[in-house]
Amino acid sequence: MKTNNDITEFNKYIKKKDVNINLSRDVLVYTRVSSKSQKDNNDSLSTQKTIITEFCKNNDYNIIDYFGGTYESAKGDYTRQEFTKLIDYIKRLKIKPFGIVVFMINRFSRSGPSSIGILHELVELQKVHLIEANSGLNTTTPKGYIQISEKLIDSRKENLVRQETVIPNMITFLSKGFIFGRCPIGYDHYGPRVKNEKFLRKEQRIVINDFGKELKECFQLKLSGNYSDVQIIDILKRKGYNISKQQISKTWRNPFYCGISINSLLKDGQAIEGKWEKLISIKDFQRLQKILENNPSGYKHKKQNEFKPLTGFIRCKKCNTKMVGYINKKKQLTYYKCNYCNSVSLNGDTKKHSKRIGGHDLFQNLLQSYEINPSFLKLIELQLNKIYDYYNHKEFENERSLIKKINEKEDKSNKLDIRYGLDEIPKEIYDKTKVLLTEELMILKEELNNSNPKLSNQKNMIEKSLKNLQNISKIWGSVGLNDKQKIQKTLFPLGIYYDNEKHSYLTPEINSFVLISNSISDDCEENKKRTNHFFDEKSLSVAGSGVEPETFGL
Repeated sequence: MKTNNDITEFNKYIKKKDVNINLSRDVLVYTRVSSKSQKDNNDSLSTQKTIITEFCKNNDYNIIDYFGGTYESAKGDYTRQEFTKLIDYIKRLKIKPFGIVVFMINRFSRSGPSSIGILHELVELQKVHLIEANSGLNTTTPKGYIQISEKLIDSRKENLVRQETVIPNMITFLSKGFIFGRCPIGYDHYGPRVKNEKFLRKEQRIVINDFGKELKECFQLKLSGNYSDVQIIDILKRKGYNISKQQISKTWRNPFYCGISINSLLKDGQAIEGKWEKLISIKDFQRLQKILENNPSGYKHKKQNEFKPLTGFIRCKKCNTKMVGYINKKKQLTYYKCNYCNSVSLNGDTKKHSKRIGGHDLFQNLLQSYEINPSFLKLIELQLNKIYDYYNHKEFENERSLIKKINEKEDKSNKLDIRYGLDEIPKEIYDKTKVLLTEELMILKEELNNSNPKLSNQKNMIEKSLKNLQNISKIWGSVGLNDKQKIQKTLFPLGIYYDNEKHSYLTPEINSFVLISNSISDDCEENKKRTNHFFDEKSLSVAGSGVEPETFGL
């Protein structure tokens, strides 16, 4: 019989908590390493999997699926494909597994606060636990949940400490002109941390290989503007080297090939010069980028065939639009037309009953006007050698002066560092002086990079070019499409304009070598009956500021 003070009957008023207990023993496994080198060079992934499998067997867990098994950085969570795949898979399941088993908690995540949010969602909302096989720790108890949360925060701390010690060393290494990771095609990478044993060395060296030597020539072909990517790929293929369109497109745009390092870790995000041989000069690389902006692949349409070599080379004087070549199939006639100015057109070839000379003959007449008189060949050659000897000397003196100034500035900068290290000058003066010297050095180095190159094989180049210039109109008329276009671009880099009213071509820019040669030839004609002693030092001024020796090759 119950007494009056018996309060057990009040138990019926207590609200019971609904506890949803997951009785499943099914689990998912997640393994990962941080980098590709770890995946390739050690057995960490297989070790993780073996230990987890043994742990699950000993604790009666049933593994239903595996995730990860690859390299993914744990700094970010949803940037990892396999990790995202695992979380999405759990969310989609109607019957949830008991948990996720990892070798160690830092294999699950190193993101800190973000990982705590994911842990909360898994345990509290999805009722899926996180289990560490290495220690047996899990989130089934409040204490275990707190311990795993602390481990996730500690993993983030480890990452930050590692960054504070490793990243400054990486920046210092990069600042010396070295690289991390693989170098691009065309180079062999020697160093202490390479996979291939034959490239193992104490210090890093980046060396041009046989493929790189071929690429070096290909850069010059691309720079000429006369070769498309497809043509260059074909040239390389014939020499035994295969490269895709995507690869060669990346190659043209990669500053590595002009000796520049652009790693994002570099101080203040500034590019620096690397310690490897260039395939192309900085100046030529910048010129190439401008060419690529106008015509990314250098592809020329098939319509531009042998019968209409001036397509895209002639511009309409009225509207500055490139004129397009067409073929009248019925009459088998070539003609060029401005698609904006309907009245502007000209026939390609001169026919019997043509009222005007055809565009091709008109162009050959233009070329004839720049041909030199063979009688004065030796005299012209002599004068050109004098001009370019003078030019070479001036460039050499300028380059030597710049190098001297750079060495002086670098010497001052080194002495400044030593004085600051010995506490001879305050930090404020050191910082201001260092910034000033660095800026001056950058200006001098840029000036040195942009200086014109000195001529090599000068006599041979002049002799060969003059020989071609004697009969350039006939040469143009006898060669194929590619060679015609090379001659056109070499002589008139900006193309030519067609004046429909006067039926003549206008030349906005002429190759400097051709212009100088023609000028000397004209002087020879004028002086023929007067004197043979007009080659004095004053005639050097004919070179002017527009001399471009790199355009010799006619």
